[in-house]
Amino acid sequence: MKVQREKHYKKKNLLRRRILIVCSAVLIIAAIGGGAVLAGSALAQSIVASDASSAASAPPSSQDQGAAASGGESSQAAPESTGDTASQADASEPVVSDAPVSEAGTDSSAPQAVEPGDYSDAAFIGDSRTEALKTYGLLKNATYYTYKGLKVDTVFTEPCIDEGGTKMTVMDAISLHQYNRVYISLGVNELGWVSTDIFIEDYGKIIDTLKETQPNATIYVQAILPVSQKKSEQDKIYNNPRINEFNTLLEQMAADKGVVYLSVNTAVMDETGSLPVGASTDGVHPNIDYCRKWVAYLDENS
Repeated sequence: MKVQREKHYKKKNLLRRRILIVCSAVLIIAAIGGGAVLAGSALAQSIVASDASSAASAPPSSQDQGAAASGGESSQAAPESTGDTASQADASEPVVSDAPVSEAGTDSSAPQAVEPGDYSDAAFIGDSRTEALKTYGLLKNATYYTYKGLKVDTVFTEPCIDEGGTKMTVMDAISLHQYNRVYISLGVNELGWVSTDIFIEDYGKIIDTLKETQPNATIYVQAILPVSQKKSEQDKIYNNPRINEFNTLLEQMAADKGVVYLSVNTAVMDETGSLPVGASTDGVHPNIDYCRKWVAYLDENS
């Protein structure tokens, strides 16, 4: 009986060594593949299974029964792997965007409200008369899309605005930015056009395009400034009756388009409706004093 028991234990020990060798190989392979935890769990379960198998095939002694009981408790207490704990922690945390957001919850790159007299949120489209405002520095922080001789049609066709070293048309250049206010002052160079209908049609295209590219902007159509009485009386094209005709059409067009018409002409005219004597050297372009009157009107009415 004793001899049989010794043979049984020898076979049992040999089986254990073989299992340990196999499991060690599995552990090494699993560690190379990044699965050491799973392999360790498999090893523990294999040893327990072998003990249970051996115990079932031989008469158990009191020590064997205690060892089997102890192995069973270890198997139950062994934790199971649930994957990468760092990934689980990341998944439970809220994702925070680095993009700046304004208090209203919109992109902070959009133009914000400014103090009166500050035009950092505004763009000015115009001809040489508006260029004078830029030259005199009268519009604080304003952005200018101006060009000498600019017209309601050439804003779409004339590459006259430098945008990052590239010449672009006014309408293409302004579409790259966003503004709260857009002021338009065009028309004096178109006074010689035969058709006022084409003038208004082209002006309307500017407004329609700005509504698409500047959806949050208030659009202002400025009246054409008058010329001096002397200029008006001597010139068949650039005269105040013609300017007044165009302004009437502009005011109606602004109402039809739902934009704001600004009677800036009233800020620089005298009692005759002309640019006063001494307000301009050529009878067309206001000097700095009358440009200040123009800007004062904008400050009060926009």
